[in-house]
Order: sequence, then structure tokens, then C-alpha cells
Amino acid sequence: MDSVSILRSISANLKNSAEEHIAQITQLEREVNKAKAEVHQSTVANLPARAQPSRGGIWQTPVTSAINQQPSSGGGKKLYSEVSSSCLDKRYKLTVKSKSNQLIEMTKSVLKTKVNPTEIKVGSKSFKSLKDRRVLIEAGSLDEINSLRITLGNKCGEDLEVTVSKL
Repeated sequence: MDSVSILRSISANLKNSAEEHIAQITQLEREVNKAKAEVHQSTVANLPARAQPSRGGIWQTPVTSAINQQPSSGGGKKLYSEVSSSCLDKRYKLTVKSKSNQLIEMTKSVLKTKVNPTEIKVGSKSFKSLKDRRVLIEAGSLDEINSLRITLGNKCGEDLEVTVSKL
């Protein structure tokens, strides 16, 4: 009787400890799954945009950004017209070339020293050097490009040739 009683108490203790371990394991698995989901969401948010062909040339930036892209879920497909209409971003372009055929670095330094875009309230989206010794400046509106053209003509007109590209 004593040995049966001892065996029953040992088996009950083993069963209780096994249930405690199982409950602890399931709780840890839930925490791990939550952590994985948080890491997955943060990595998806920090992924760079998929490179899509540009509309103006080889070296332009892609049209879409990582914020607008959602991971593919294999669900319903979007029409081309829906995707392309939501991400149109017009950029107005201005090219600057040195009249005395200086290097691109010299042209850029002249632009940066003589013109302050914050004074004339112009936000440039890009400032690129081209292979033919020109500098390409892109802005979001035609008014910004015109004010930049006028300012460059006044301050750097004797050194630089400014042309506005038409859309």
C-alpha cells in the first residue's frame, strides 16, 4: 500500500511538472512568434523599392518608393492603369553648363557657393552631373524652376549657361 501510494504521488508530481513545462513552452512560443512578426514588419518597412524602369532615361530614379509598395500576397492583381496613375511624379528639369568648359566639379561648386535654394524658396529633388559636363537640377514645380533660372541668370550669368527642359 505504501509503495503504491508513493508511486501515485510521484506520477502526480511528474504529471504536474510536465503540464507546467508545456504551458511554459507554449507561452515562449507565442512570444517568439510575436517577435518574429515584429521583425518581419520592420524589415518589410525598411526594404528598398523594387527598381522599376524610369520614364525619362537610363539614369533617372525609379518612379515608386518603398512606402507605396506592399509585399505580394498572391491575391488580386492590380491593373496597369491603377498602378501607373497612383505614382505619377512630374519633375521639371533645368540644365546648367559652363560657358568656358570647366569641369563638372567646378560648375557644381560655383552653383553651391553662389546660389542658396532656401533663400529663393526652391526645393530641388535632384542635383546630378551628366556626361557632357552639364549639371541637371530637378524640382517639383515650374515656378521653382523659373525662379531658379532667374536667380542663376542674375548671379552666374557670365559663367554658366542655363536652359530649362520642356516636358
